[in-house]
Amino acid sequence: MSQNASAMKRHRQAEKRRTAARAKKSTIRTFTKKAVAAAEKGDFEAAAKYQKVVQGLVDRAIKTSVLHRNAAARRKSRLARRINQLKQVEA
Repeated sequence: MSQNASAMKRHRQAEKRRTAARAKKSTIRTFTKKAVAAAEKGDFEAAAKYQKVVQGLVDRAIKTSVLHRNAAARRKSRLARRINQLKQVEA
């Protein structure tokens, strides 16, 4: 690592951002898994609530540059498609 002050500050800032981004991504994954698990159990009301939470978290992740907008759209789309497939199987 560099010894000058600006490089050390950039390193500290990058480390802060990296840990915050990891936490946000982890939260998104956790709620995605909860939504899918609820849908698999047949509790589509809870799955819809978790899906709404995931969509909000993903949208905020776009604004903070944690996720690219296309990656975020893909995550939301895949979750919605998975829940809808489970609904079709249930019906």
